[in-house]
Amino acid sequence: MGVAAIESLIEVLRATPSSTAMETVEVVRKEKAKLLASTPNPLPLLAGADLFEQYLLRSLRGPTAEGSTGSSASDRVLSFEQTRQHLLDNKQLFAQRAKMARDNIALWGSRYVSDGRIVLTAGGSRTVTKILLRAAADPSKHFKVIYVVDGRNRRSDVAVAQLRAAGLEVETISPHKVAYVLANQKQINLVLVGTEVVMQNGGIISGMGTAQLAHLTKTVKGGIRRFYVAAETHKICRKTPIAYPMVNRVGVRQKDVSKFDNIGVDPAPDDAAALLAEQDEVDYTDPELIDGFITEQGVKMASAIWEMVDVYL
Repeated sequence: MGVAAIESLIEVLRATPSSTAMETVEVVRKEKAKLLASTPNPLPLLAGADLFEQYLLRSLRGPTAEGSTGSSASDRVLSFEQTRQHLLDNKQLFAQRAKMARDNIALWGSRYVSDGRIVLTAGGSRTVTKILLRAAADPSKHFKVIYVVDGRNRRSDVAVAQLRAAGLEVETISPHKVAYVLANQKQINLVLVGTEVVMQNGGIISGMGTAQLAHLTKTVKGGIRRFYVAAETHKICRKTPIAYPMVNRVGVRQKDVSKFDNIGVDPAPDDAAALLAEQDEVDYTDPELIDGFITEQGVKMASAIWEMVDVYL
């Protein structure tokens, strides 16, 4: 969704004439606010929109656009127009970079898949699927996959079908069997998930059940396992949950179960329209539960996300 937000902002720039850098920035910020207000979970869009806004500001602050010594007013206007046109002409570049990011993540991540072992995964992440398919293409590795499926996430069903079509042995389990399987299947050494958003403190907001899977990976006895998250750097978001209910406090609109009366109760129809559907709800996984992030820039510790915010955003 982050890339979709970038493409949407570029299309708005294309349709909205502007003659100055400030007008251009204002157009982007207004459209960004509309995008974020249009969905109960604005965080994936926010990550992409922030990235584009920072890219736009850096482009417009170029020496010529700012007006270097000896440059004329016409040079400055030309530089602004060139910058704006460059953004409009390169809409597809952001989508291509996202695809390249997944390819690079697959390269890095496949190294963490061990011969003769089992990978446990969930969520239907395309990035995780790419990692497993890349590892499966290595003739020196023979591994198996256990996929957690809940019967509602169609992405998981698609991922399982893709992995089986590639010749991988894939077994599926329901969420309530995760602890039992972790305790008894000693060959599991890697738990691998994707994410919707990486928070700047190194935590993640992803599909409901991800936090539970991370907790079980760390607490259930039965072998040495690592919990890794596959994520493109454009999913890093400049927000940090600081108190419960964590996802609600960073802008996600879903049923607030910190209030007892909301637990097990369906919201009123008028309220439900503004909230995430139950099958789309998300939870927050603390960075202390994450052993590392597999990104297109390599494998990073959760503590390194702070630095990546400054570098990439």
